[in-house]
Amino acid sequence: MIGIFLRLFGIICIVAGLSHVLLGLNAENLLGANLPSDIVSNASLDSQNRFYGAAFMLFGAVSWLSAVDLRKNAVLFRLMMLVFFVGGITRLISFVQHGLPAPLIQLLGLTELLIPPIMLWWHFVWLHKRERIAEASLAEETE
Repeated sequence: MIGIFLRLFGIICIVAGLSHVLLGLNAENLLGANLPSDIVSNASLDSQNRFYGAAFMLFGAVSWLSAVDLRKNAVLFRLMMLVFFVGGITRLISFVQHGLPAPLIQLLGLTELLIPPIMLWWHFVWLHKRERIAEASLAEETE
């Protein structure tokens, strides 16, 4: 189940990142930002947005890779969730300094603050359950 979620999350991140790579700041308009044309055509802002889009695609790749073997890729998974959570914190800073963005961006911020702690808790419980099962199995074999 979690593998399916991580793969779906990965695909969503790759598609979202790719939209920013291909559309630049126009991708922000798809999120409800309604940027004026002089902002959309700003070379520096467009360049930054496309770069961050490519970096966001990395979330997708790491999520997909983590889903392959969550035990082996535990550190990678945890780091990804931590960075995703920090991204949510940075949105809070922006909300405080500049006010609320478009509703869809507010929703993204909320998911960035809620999903990582839930996923990290789940991963911790899942790993400990797997270890207990492995230990019990090993104890049965040695008896």
